[in-house]
This record gives sequence, structure tokens and C-alpha cells, in this order.
Amino acid sequence: MLFGKKKQDENEEVTDNKLMGADVETEEGFAMGIRALYTLQDTEDLVVVGRVEGTVRVGDAVYISNPGEDDSYQFVTTVLGIETGPNTRVKEASGCQAALRVERASRYQTKPGSVVSTRTRSEKSVHQAYITALGDAYVTGKKLELTDKDAEFLSLTDCAELWSLFVWFHTRVVKEESEEIVKENKVKLEKLAKIISRKLLEAEVIYCVYSKATGEPFLFSKTVARKDGSYMCMPPAIRLITRAYKETLSARFPEDKFEIREISCGADKNGIKNFLGESFYLDGACGVQLINEQVSLAAGMLVNKPDYSHLPEVERPVMNPDLERWLLLIGQMEQTESEDSKTVYKVYYRFLAKEMVKARLLVPTKVDGEIPKPDADGKTVIPKGVTLSFPTVPGKKDRPAVRMYTDWKRLKQGMKDDTDWQGNIQTVRGMIEKFDCAINLTEHVKAGCYVSDELFEHMKNMQ
Repeated sequence: MLFGKKKQDENEEVTDNKLMGADVETEEGFAMGIRALYTLQDTEDLVVVGRVEGTVRVGDAVYISNPGEDDSYQFVTTVLGIETGPNTRVKEASGCQAALRVERASRYQTKPGSVVSTRTRSEKSVHQAYITALGDAYVTGKKLELTDKDAEFLSLTDCAELWSLFVWFHTRVVKEESEEIVKENKVKLEKLAKIISRKLLEAEVIYCVYSKATGEPFLFSKTVARKDGSYMCMPPAIRLITRAYKETLSARFPEDKFEIREISCGADKNGIKNFLGESFYLDGACGVQLINEQVSLAAGMLVNKPDYSHLPEVERPVMNPDLERWLLLIGQMEQTESEDSKTVYKVYYRFLAKEMVKARLLVPTKVDGEIPKPDADGKTVIPKGVTLSFPTVPGKKDRPAVRMYTDWKRLKQGMKDDTDWQGNIQTVRGMIEKFDCAINLTEHVKAGCYVSDELFEHMKNMQ
């Protein structure tokens, strides 16, 4: 019995296993992540259970906080009692499992993962207590068998951390498991992924890591060697950060290379969904990494790919995500001098060449005269006397270079100083005899590329 009669919370099923420990510098006071909690009859006090790091004493003034919540605040209260075992009441406890009776704690959104701490504890030790409690409550305790109530109370950050903890526990602690258990764990992660997807799309705000070189979300990808000597590029993903972790994680991305941009849900609540759709189906990102590379969601889990098959060819929006992906990956590279960088560049370039040869691009066009309406395939015949003019820039070897864009977004960025342009759909093959091609020429020069007739011939020969 803990401090009188209690009503057990649904989150009771926990273990004494401390999932992740980390050495923290010696500090005064204590921090305890809550792995289970109990309500008491006829009082607003709560009994909270967890591992005490440091020393807690009856009468301590403490904070309760939720490090994983976007809008977390600290609730100030008092420790009224301590038990270190059944009916084992003590005045203080250090470095052990304990139950604390905390005054009026039910007024706060106290849950597994909440942290009780003194003001003397560092942010690092409070965060470690939070991670330990999540692991003890949901990974080793509930074995990630989440109820609807769990899903309701877990924040987006909580869910991302649970994903990482679950994978860490089963690869680093348990290690060898039966095929049946592996399948069960996969199902659990799939359920968690669905919860994360829903919470992400419903979030008020999220933050994205942008490349200053390209002006677009940075694409995180790895190029790995196969056994046969060839190389494989992992599907690139954008990196999102929750508001709870924004300040902490932003420091990992140098300001000279990265920018952390806020993405809001907006008045229509579709802001994050629209941003993701653009990142996937214009920029060519294949998914999302939430907080870290381990928590990964495929694009289709979040936003369905637009289907324009019911529209005539002429009415379909021009989109080239498979080309844009490689343009951005190359553009965000800092240098290509090292052997590893050269290898990665060659992989990117090979994919770029494949897509460049077949891409249908937008050419800004001004028309002098009347052009007949295109047919269903977007083709038309230009009458005699009608002239077309294209924006060009000085090119190489005395050849002018025509501006071409992968989509309307990029065209508007590049031609923002003169908006009186129509869009004519062309391939590089259709322009290269008369012009070199300046692809996606905007203020972010590295986000585009220059294709000469010689380079295009090289790209064709790589097919």
C-alpha cells in the first residue's frame, strides 16, 4: 500500500529494469522519471514510481515537467512522502527505485515519462530521467503494446524516442530473437509509425532542416558499397525536429550550412501536409526522419502521391521529383575532393544523367501571335508568322543557354523579376541543338545545373 488507499492507473504494468543509464555529473538534489503513477482517493496528490538519481528527501520542493511535450511548463510542488518498498517509509532515498507521494500532482499532465526533479538538476539529467522512464514504462514494461489511451497521452517526441528505445533494446540488449518475435516487433513498430504519422500531420508546428546552398530541405542519405563493388544510394529523406527538441538539436547543424525553418499547420490545418507533399513530390524526398535517422517514415505513409492519370497530358502539372532529387543532393554537397565524396558524386551524377535525358521541363516562353490550342498530348503546330522567345543567359563556348525548370515552383523563383512568361514543355533533347540548357537557374545557383551539348551527349551515352 502506498500512502493509503490507491486506485491503480492503467499504466501500472512496468518493470524495475532501468533501460538506459548514462553517467551524469555529480549534482545536488535528484531527478526521477515516472514509469508508473497512482491516484489516491479524496486527494489531488499522486504516487509516482521510478528510479531516483541523486537524493530525494521528504519536504523537497520539486518541479514536474514533460520534456517531450511541445508546450511543456514546470509544475511546482512538494514531496510529501517516500517509500522504497511495500510499507517501507523513509525520510530520504538515493540511487534506487522509489515511490513518491507528490502534492497536487494530478493538476498537472503527469504521465509515464514525466520527470520529478529539484531545480538543482541539469537539463541533461532531467532528459536522461525522461528517456529512462519511457523505456521502463513502455519498452520493457508494456513491450510497446500501446493502447489507444497510451497513444492519446504520448507526444510526438515521446513516440519518436520510443521507436529509438525499442530498436536499441532489441538490437543491443536482447540481440537474438526468434523469427516470430521479430515479426511481432515489426508489427508493433508499424503501429507506432501510424501513430507518429497521425500526430505529425496534426501538429501545430514542426521544424525542418534546410540546406542554405539549395534553399530546400536538406536531403539526408547514405551511399553504401555492395559486395559486388557497386554502390547503392539509400532513399533520401528530410529531417524534422519537434518543438520540444528544437533548441537542443538545432545546435547540431552549423549555421553556415543549415537553416532550421518553422513549418506551421496554418489556418486551414493543412500546412504541414502541404509542405510534406511538396518535399516528396516536387523535391524528390522519399520520406521523413523524425529527430534522428532511425525514426523513418516513407512518403506514402504521410501524403499520397498525386494521381493525374485522369487528366489529359496537357493539363497535368509539370513535376520532375526524380530529377530534382539528384539536383538537390549534388547541390548540397560541400566538396567533391575526397575519394569518398568523389564516389558519392559519381553515384548521384549517374542517376541525374538517367533522369535528365527523359525529363520534360518548363521553358519560360513569350509568344508574339496566336498559337492553336494544344491537343490532348500537349502538341501543337506553330503557325507561320508566330514567334517564340525564350529567356537566355550567356553560356559556354559562345553558345547561349536557355532557362529550363523542373516545375512551376522553380520557374516562378527564377523568373520572379518578370512574371509575363508562359510555360512551354520541352526536353533538353529538343533544345540542345540551338542552346545549352541552364536548369533551375534561381538565386540558389547550386540547386541547378548547366547542360552543354557535349555534357548531354555524355549523359545519353550513360544510359
